[in-house]
Amino acid sequence: MPDVGGILRNGNKKVGMMLLGGGAIFTLLGISLFFNKTLMRLGNLLFIAGVPLFIGPGRTTGYFLQPKKARATACLSAGIFLVLVGWPVLGICLEAFGILNLFGNLFPVFMVLLKQMPIVGTVFKGGSSGSKSKSKKTSSTYRDSYKYDDEEEDDRNEEGDRYAPDRYY
Repeated sequence: MPDVGGILRNGNKKVGMMLLGGGAIFTLLGISLFFNKTLMRLGNLLFIAGVPLFIGPGRTTGYFLQPKKARATACLSAGIFLVLVGWPVLGICLEAFGILNLFGNLFPVFMVLLKQMPIVGTVFKGGSSGSKSKSKKTSSTYRDSYKYDDEEEDDRNEEGDRYAPDRYY
């Protein structure tokens, strides 16, 4: 018999991920079918059920009820409410604004993960599958008194004249 208390405390990642995926599919399908209210309601309900199961109820309340994320949480909640009541266009706009504000700082992390994936990574890296171009080393006209590992030893000034190294200003 499964430990119900442990599932409620820690969440169940497999079920939560399935609910979140189903919620995303139903919501996108509802949007693509000219804001079908029933599909969007089902997607929102699956999202509401999936988030606490995926990360756990404690972490869910801890993340969504942070004072600095209160405005984003309010927008997301109002958007879900508007979709459930029957105003899907305005509700989805508010939900999108809330999700972008809640999870906007995680997009760079997702991009790094996507770039490391085998097939999708080549698309996000922007590289072609053909030859890779080598970057040419350009020399700048700025010279300082520091010596870098990749620089050759040269004691010429900008005009090409040799000068004594003790004449640094």
